[in-house]
Amino acid sequence: MRPRVIVLTALSLAIAGGAAVMTNNWLQQQQGQATQAAVAPAPVDVPEETRILVANGALKAGTILKSEHLRWQAWPEDGLLEAYVVRGQGSEDQALSGRDDLLGAVVRASMVNGEPVTDARVVRPGDRGFLAAMLSEGHRALSVPVNAASGISGLIFPGDRVDVILSHSIRQNGDSRNERKASETVLSDIRVLALDQRTDDVEGERVVAKTATLEVDPKEAEKLSLAQKLGDLSLSLRPIAREGDPEAPAQPTFTTDSEISRVMSAPRSKRGPTVVVVRGSEMTGIEIEE
Repeated sequence: MRPRVIVLTALSLAIAGGAAVMTNNWLQQQQGQATQAAVAPAPVDVPEETRILVANGALKAGTILKSEHLRWQAWPEDGLLEAYVVRGQGSEDQALSGRDDLLGAVVRASMVNGEPVTDARVVRPGDRGFLAAMLSEGHRALSVPVNAASGISGLIFPGDRVDVILSHSIRQNGDSRNERKASETVLSDIRVLALDQRTDDVEGERVVAKTATLEVDPKEAEKLSLAQKLGDLSLSLRPIAREGDPEAPAQPTFTTDSEISRVMSAPRSKRGPTVVVVRGSEMTGIEIEE
């Protein structure tokens, strides 16, 4: 046999053997991957991170809780307590229901940012001591009668701040015939705690109340109690503080009838002495003008 034929035969056998080895290795690799996929565990659902309801910033005692005062915060499961409000894993509405149940409640004592909110830290509307929890330290609650006019047609809500204006009559020298009218601001920047028995604004629902409960200090409580006996009280709504607003006067202001009516400001004749005329059993007083 010629050498050339022998070389070509050997080369063909080598190529065929190499192809067979490569094919066998590929088949083994595919079989191994199939076996590994068959025994691999099914993917496990990773539970949602546990979150609880906490204070969103420092909250003072007496704060009426609103949505901006609360937030959900991640919390380790081994640190959970039964009293914590844990965010649910259902729908978004269900998840927020725990927070919504606390809206309108009042903080019993000051809370720090990130502190868990529990029933022991708040007082809910209708609970015993709810109004007392709303009061700032050193203050009192006192109710005054209001109507559609004096209560600004139901447009004052709990949490607003008002001035209290007294309108009354003044007798000069005790003479009812020489009576003047005046109004004056007796209290300024007073917080409204409740209207009738409502302590929240019920999403801005407008209701004309018959009484308004105000937060005052002990001296202001005395003034307000006496002012109710002197005349009619009206509430004047104050704006939410805005930069650039003029400052309120340092002293309470007052207005007399002569500032409103030109007739009242006209000069009056001065009263002179009274002469008593007796005719039989009748006595008549005659005033002599000066």
